Amino acid sequence: MAPMTKMFVAAIHDFVDVHGLDLVSFAKGQRKDDLTQSYLAEHDGTEAVLYVGRAQEKASVMRTERRYDPRTGASYAWLVKASALVNHFYFYCFDDDFGPFFIKFCSYFPYNAKLCLNGHEYVKRQLAKEGSAHEALDNGVLSCAEPERLQQICDGLSAAKIDALLRKWLARLPHPFTAEDRAAGYRYETSILQAEFSL
Repeated sequence: MAPMTKMFVAAIHDFVDVHGLDLVSFAKGQRKDDLTQSYLAEHDGTEAVLYVGRAQEKASVMRTERRYDPRTGASYAWLVKASALVNHFYFYCFDDDFGPFFIKFCSYFPYNAKLCLNGHEYVKRQLAKEGSAHEALDNGVLSCAEPERLQQICDGLSAAKIDALLRKWLARLPHPFTAEDRAAGYRYETSILQAEFSL
């Protein structure tokens, strides 16, 4: 896996250089949301990667350990699940339909990833695109000229739309799985790690 990891991390650095992005090393305890808000304040509303962040965080990884054949005494490598402090790369992006979101990649095998989005941002983007008058909150909608339409938009945020967001940005961002890997079935699949709902 070492060559795969090196290629992945090199691709991230190349992406940052080619697109003229900031690569921010997050300090321990730093609020990533505060930094992201400063980037959003200067953003023009077009689809883009705002910046890339890097942080050392604990992750569940696969490592090899040496084992021995009890009959022959010969050693062999064995994969074991372990915990390690490894680099994670955060891609903070702005999407035309979903607004701000991020994808976090673990740089160590098995290269877990997390997509984090806010359904309220999706709703606000849809209302704005439709020209529907509304009063936005940081994390919600206070009032809306067309509440029935607001509810329809909320109800329309589906698993398929979230998965399409992930596929769209995976096609743009560096990630560890090559076209050959994906053709062989090694690809990211979406599942819900955490969901919050409001009435």
